[in-house]
Amino acid sequence: MSKKFKVVYILPSRYDDEGYVHRYMWGVLPSNTLFCLRGLTLDIASKGGLGEDVDVSVDVYDDSVHKISPSKIVREAAADGAKLLVGFVGVQSNQFPRAGDLASQFREHGVPVILGGFHVSGVLAMFHEPDREMERLMARGVTMVAGEVDGEGVLAEILKDAWEDTLQPLYRVTESPSITHSAVPAPDPGYLKRFVGKMGTIDTSRGCPFNCSFCTIINVQGRKMRHRSAECMLESIEEHYKMGIIYYFFTDDNFSRSPVWSELFDGLTKLREEGKDMQFMMQVDTQAWCIPGFIERASKAGCFLTFIGMETINEENLKAAS
Repeated sequence: MSKKFKVVYILPSRYDDEGYVHRYMWGVLPSNTLFCLRGLTLDIASKGGLGEDVDVSVDVYDDSVHKISPSKIVREAAADGAKLLVGFVGVQSNQFPRAGDLASQFREHGVPVILGGFHVSGVLAMFHEPDREMERLMARGVTMVAGEVDGEGVLAEILKDAWEDTLQPLYRVTESPSITHSAVPAPDPGYLKRFVGKMGTIDTSRGCPFNCSFCTIINVQGRKMRHRSAECMLESIEEHYKMGIIYYFFTDDNFSRSPVWSELFDGLTKLREEGKDMQFMMQVDTQAWCIPGFIERASKAGCFLTFIGMETINEENLKAAS
């Protein structure tokens, strides 16, 4: 008889200046982190990483489009006879207070909770020790996870510890893993219904080769560019096309420096020529136009929108933006 293990991943929202949660009837951009963790967990489960007799299910919630009820989630898991683990993922600094409040509610029910993302990873990368708010949550039994969990056996170990009730207060992953053959982000059909149009997300690469003083990316993901296999990504994109996903956001912080941009553009162009009219958005640096053929090939491959981040050098502008 199989044992049930229910893993719930939650992307927290944030509070406005009056303490209300930012929540919308319909979202625009689904979370790549939720898709990544869902894909990794399902891959671990399919390979029997928690034991052949453990039946693993994965649910994802986005606090900005879902109303999160910890007590309801706990009741549903209990009614299903499943052991529950809750993970707060992709938590940025402005989301950390909301994540902490929800995590505390789950801990009141005795549920094991893990929390990771850019805030935890950035604080530990830059200051080496947990801050006071992280320590407060750890004292309540919330486990902090710093770093990327895509490496061989990393997430499997954390999930196994949760299953066996041996979670550590802190998991510090210091090595930036290769993601060449890592599980491709897996969209959740139910989650996508909460968004205007069906949009998929994939991080084709991680890291950035530059050393900008204002950027947190290199502190968390490093300056060495790591990338997914173009073949795996194109296969996934074609498969998800059957689900109606025709728009993508490549969430790389600097797609133009992805080692596989050329292969990906060629593959997307070929799919479009076959009648699969897919389009995508990306983020690049201000010098991307200097790369021979990059702009023209991006357009041919289906790029319809590009984000370019800029930092002001005016001290007054910096102060005004806090």
